[in-house]
Amino acid sequence: MIARLRLAKIWLCLLIGSAVLFGAILADPDISLRTLLVVGGVFFVATGAASLNSLQERGLDGKMERTKDRPLPAGQLTPRQAGVQSFILILGGLLLLTIKTADMVPAVMTAFAVVLYNGLYTPLKKITVLAIIPGTICGAMPAYIGWLAGGGEGVGFIALLLFALFVLWQIPHFWLILLNYQEDYVAGSLPNLLNQFRENTLKRIFITWIGALALIMLMFASLPYPIANAARYGVVVNALCLPGIFFIWLKLRKNDEYRLLFVTLNCALFDHMVILGVGRVVGQ
Repeated sequence: MIARLRLAKIWLCLLIGSAVLFGAILADPDISLRTLLVVGGVFFVATGAASLNSLQERGLDGKMERTKDRPLPAGQLTPRQAGVQSFILILGGLLLLTIKTADMVPAVMTAFAVVLYNGLYTPLKKITVLAIIPGTICGAMPAYIGWLAGGGEGVGFIALLLFALFVLWQIPHFWLILLNYQEDYVAGSLPNLLNQFRENTLKRIFITWIGALALIMLMFASLPYPIANAARYGVVVNALCLPGIFFIWLKLRKNDEYRLLFVTLNCALFDHMVILGVGRVVGQ
């Protein structure tokens, strides 16, 4: 069972499910059964797509120190088991979205996200660093799907703000994995930015990029919705702390704790969703 959960990248998929719920609560703080079904459907599809990704990259995973202990390269599961798991989870999640949510929009968009992730991003990452484009679009879709499921408009300021938040978060998320395991990537065959930029150059880009992410996070504090004032202040504090932590660790300290920054970045996004989501529910 543990191997199957690891194959499905369960912790990453829980974050994806949280993003769906976050988007839905922003649109409508009265959480309905339909909203929960959309969250569950997207979560199951995400675990299936992650299982399929593990199957697609099993050969590459076996060559890298970071991933050689994953269930498939370690021999804990067979490719057939991984294929069956991914098929059941993706199909089950799409059926849940189609049958129980009254319209096809969440199911169609979730299926499109799978195509982007498994059909474009996964094969393209072996060819070009530009694979990150479909990867970031795919990663920004869960919150947008939740937003639509909650009744939010398809195109508008808040929809774009949600998309920008997750796009800007994902890029440093990918980069921190790259920097934390740079020996793996430099020695391997995957195209990566360390083949084009020095580590210090990437660190300088980080500061600017995290600043842009913090600015987007700050904009959520001024949303024209009933939101508890404490939550608005919490969003501001969380957003301002993020670039401060990155500046201290990347510019003022000599040792590079990329793992710590990776955890910090992910916690900042999760805290942002929790603070704003709770504030939206309480404010309503």
